[in-house]
Amino acid sequence: MKRFFNFLICIVLFLAMPVTSLCQNDLAKIKYVFYIIGDGMGINHVLGTEQYNIGTESGPEIVNFLHFPVRTIITTESATSLVTDSAASGTALASGVKTYEGAIGVGEDGLPVPALTELAKASGKGTGVITSVGINHATPGSFLAHSKSRGNYEEIALDYIASPVDFAAGAGFITERKSGHNASYFEQKATDAGIKVYHGKREWSSMSASDEYVLCLSGKAEAELPYAIDRMEDDTTLPEFVSAGISYLESRFAENGFFMMVEGGKIDYAGHADDGATCFQEINDLAVATDHILDFYERYPEETLIVVTADHETGGLMLGAGLYEMHPDRMKAQKMSANALTRLFNTTFSKGKKPVWEDAKEFLRDHLGLWEDVDVDKKTEKELKEIFDRNYGSSDAKEESVVNLYSSNSLFIQRAIGYLNNTAGYYWSYTSHSGSPVGLFAKGQGAEKFISARDNTDIAPIISELAGYEK
Repeated sequence: MKRFFNFLICIVLFLAMPVTSLCQNDLAKIKYVFYIIGDGMGINHVLGTEQYNIGTESGPEIVNFLHFPVRTIITTESATSLVTDSAASGTALASGVKTYEGAIGVGEDGLPVPALTELAKASGKGTGVITSVGINHATPGSFLAHSKSRGNYEEIALDYIASPVDFAAGAGFITERKSGHNASYFEQKATDAGIKVYHGKREWSSMSASDEYVLCLSGKAEAELPYAIDRMEDDTTLPEFVSAGISYLESRFAENGFFMMVEGGKIDYAGHADDGATCFQEINDLAVATDHILDFYERYPEETLIVVTADHETGGLMLGAGLYEMHPDRMKAQKMSANALTRLFNTTFSKGKKPVWEDAKEFLRDHLGLWEDVDVDKKTEKELKEIFDRNYGSSDAKEESVVNLYSSNSLFIQRAIGYLNNTAGYYWSYTSHSGSPVGLFAKGQGAEKFISARDNTDIAPIISELAGYEK
């Protein structure tokens, strides 16, 4: 019943459009819109990824969307702060409306504002929302729900389930302790609402156009996909979600077209951890997802629009700060995230034998290239040894941790990765968001219209106008 009610709201919004809008819809050439959001992806993150790829041979020499024909910058502040969070910025990107920190799909007055997904659906288009994190996280939530707080994960999940979004994909549902409901509860709610729920890529291989609504999940318990740098062979990936979404939406909405939002959510997680190699590999993963979209674009170049941007910058990343040089090749030995290295280090040094400094040095040599690919000055070696002795040098030692928004890492590992980043020329200011502008990259039909965009609230109205589903 709630799904039907929300759909009626979309129809009312559509019927309330000016006659000129309907004419534009009739004349619109754009059938397919891909809206790609790198959460926390600042301009330096993208430039740094190219440098890293070339220096370490860990990815393509160019990041595809960085070289789109239209490239500009936009501001990201919320209605209440010069430094936004992902909820306020997600709402701005989804609806073109400034709002307060934590708001999901509502304006400053707390009332719902229509998202592009709702407007597209009311215009007869298919709709898709894809993320590498929880489906009810802030950015996807801004395209799926209306809530006064991003922390209302249950409300956001239930709003999604009642929404007319055709295809959704994410790692899983983020849950709240206060209700006691687990992820299975929401999956059952989705099933009861007529959504076909698929767990993992093996299951969704049987997905078909006869499924009226689809939710693809990773098949793992975590409400986030693993970092690309830590990925195992059987892990679900963001590019696989995108490929599945394109296949499904094209099969169902080839005549009318569709709107798809894709979020690389864990770029932000890596930025909060000040972990350069992990962040750059997440951007590479977003670029691979974009490759799937570009393959689709090659088939329909006159009818497709691709827009890539970010909700904000995370970490205050500087390139070459304090030095007139960069050495990204020095990061080639890091093959695991700070999170995974913390787990491995703690496992390695908790087997009963008293750890010694030379063993710790060997660990850092093997996994970060310190003292092998990268020289370590005496001051830094002394600092690392002091941290090691204080944290691991005795039976009663207690590990010190560096806590950020999404993880808690060993101080020893965090300082070692920090040194590696710095000596390569990547300096992180802090483990949080900044107010720096972010990039906007566009390709396809109507892309030149985004040259005039100056703020994150400018994007949704331009997409609406070009695709013929403006308010």
